[in-house]
Amino acid sequence: MSENAPHSELVSSQFGKLYTALMIKQLNERGFVTRMMDVGTGHGGYHDLLKDHVPDMEWVGVEVWEPYVRDFKLHEKYPEMYNEDVRTLDFNKIKKVDLTLFGDILEHMTKEEAQAVMDKTLAMSRLVLVSIPIVHYPQEEFEGNPYQRHVKDDWSHGEFCTSFPGLLTGFVHDHIGVYFLSLDEEASELIKLLHPAVSSLVEQKLPNDQIKWG
Repeated sequence: MSENAPHSELVSSQFGKLYTALMIKQLNERGFVTRMMDVGTGHGGYHDLLKDHVPDMEWVGVEVWEPYVRDFKLHEKYPEMYNEDVRTLDFNKIKKVDLTLFGDILEHMTKEEAQAVMDKTLAMSRLVLVSIPIVHYPQEEFEGNPYQRHVKDDWSHGEFCTSFPGLLTGFVHDHIGVYFLSLDEEASELIKLLHPAVSSLVEQKLPNDQIKWG
């Protein structure tokens, strides 16, 4: 993790990222995920995590805070880059994607805003992968960035599971939940096929950690 990584990215479970990397690699190898949108890119952490596993990936980035776009040279990581707020972003101008990542993003908006964002995302993305704190986790502005504040800082696993359509699987480690969602039947069946094997592999690599699978 870069010393200059945005504060919210320091929250993410490294074990959740292992699961994410393994699942996306499997999906990419099957030719199912070749175009991916990263919402709230920060310094480009998910791109850096995944680039060697999915070298042929077509990347789309969304980042509201212009200093990150500039300072972290995000246009070099995301050839299709939108310096916009996902809550007001017109998704009609973006070609459909196979998978959308929300890495520690939904807690930075109200529940109603998160639900509206998810609805429009599921309409243009075959799969959605969410990482989110599922405990009371207050956070204020960080280094002048007002978007770092946690607007809804009390998500729980139960509330998340009942707040969004198309929930397929869940992974919980410590205070971070990782969830796949989809309204696409083929995508849903593939996630249900891959999830058990990847879950088992993660558990083998982390035998002493308490992990809750859903």
